[in-house]
Amino acid sequence: MRRVSFFILERETALANLIRYRLMMQQAEHVQVFPALSECLYFMQKHFVPDFIIADLDLPEMNGSRFLTTVKELSNRIQVVFLSAHPDDVLLSQLMEEGASDYIFKSAQREEWIRELMKNLEYLSRTTTPAIQG
Repeated sequence: MRRVSFFILERETALANLIRYRLMMQQAEHVQVFPALSECLYFMQKHFVPDFIIADLDLPEMNGSRFLTTVKELSNRIQVVFLSAHPDDVLLSQLMEEGASDYIFKSAQREEWIRELMKNLEYLSRTTTPAIQG
């Protein structure tokens, strides 16, 4: 994987740390887990924006569409990948039209969907330019 940075927003701490571990094993440059959306947005405004944000679609603070708009206002180059335990084709197509980079269904087969996430992130990191740090 190209040297890129990731922010992870996931309600389940153990799952967020597992994704972080897998990204670090693939030589990601910077991986940071945020327990709350407000902390992530504050960090992006004060420090830097990542190349990728992996976000649980079921965050209590803001719906996926509003979150995507907020992130894209900070930097249109951030790649946002949503995770959700609820497959919703209508919502998926709406988020993709609004600028999401990918949407992964968190199936009961955890290792399977995490492998799909890593494969898709690898592809996206090779085919997109990194976000501007600053």
